[in-house]
Amino acid sequence: MASLMKIPLHRLRNCLLAVALLLALTAAPIGPSAAAQDNDSQAIAQGFNINGDKDDFIAGALVSTKKGDEKTVELANQENGARLAGVVSDRPLVALSNGTAQTQIVISGSVPVVVSDINGDVRAGDKITASPIAGVGMLASGSDQVVGTAQSDFVTTSAKTRTITDTSGKQHTVHLGRVPLLIGISFYQAPTSGYIPPFVQGLANNIAGRPVSLMRILVCSILLLLAFVSTAALLYTSIRSGLISIGRNPLAAGAIRRGLVQIGVAVVLILGLVLLASYIILTV
Repeated sequence: MASLMKIPLHRLRNCLLAVALLLALTAAPIGPSAAAQDNDSQAIAQGFNINGDKDDFIAGALVSTKKGDEKTVELANQENGARLAGVVSDRPLVALSNGTAQTQIVISGSVPVVVSDINGDVRAGDKITASPIAGVGMLASGSDQVVGTAQSDFVTTSAKTRTITDTSGKQHTVHLGRVPLLIGISFYQAPTSGYIPPFVQGLANNIAGRPVSLMRILVCSILLLLAFVSTAALLYTSIRSGLISIGRNPLAAGAIRRGLVQIGVAVVLILGLVLLASYIILTV
């Protein structure tokens, strides 16, 4: 007891605090806190301005950038699905912002997303794209821009129902709910169009600045193939005939050369018109 009294008071207080801290750490459960569990703990978000009613931008809604303004987003649908930007989140792990009041859009990570079965049941591993319902995702069954990959099955038994009307006036009942999604904005090439080489699809998308349908690519490919085959045949026959004519009549060499130059100009014009037509088909 006498030796204990000789210890300075501040050292004794520090020892007691250290013991209390060790006891607290030992008693605390290992794992994330409730606050951390409430967060989208694997999501990185970026701040965007919104175009529309703020109340419509609920957590999990798909958004696309506004045409002509990459800093503003609007609810995603099939009309603006080529400009998908991410998913609305109110509790991302990391939020990037310029300091003004903005809506946080998850651009990377995992986050619950609002989906529907309007295009079929959503299973783990399926790609999710924009649907006809604003802000709601659906199964990507064709080649299209996708927002990410579903991490679990969509359980329709516990989902909400909604009745929608298609363009022909027929009503359909669809289920709406949330599934965890691994965000990754990319162009998805459906297996049904797998016979189109990926580099051809990518080239067409880069030229058009948006996803291009299979039919447009096929039309352009056939048009270009016919143009190159016909011009190659025209050049071959013209050069061959010219060489034969010069061999038979050397005095006509000048006229034959002028004819070949004219054919070359015509070939260049034909190829230019075909390339222009192909560009219009891809972009319009």
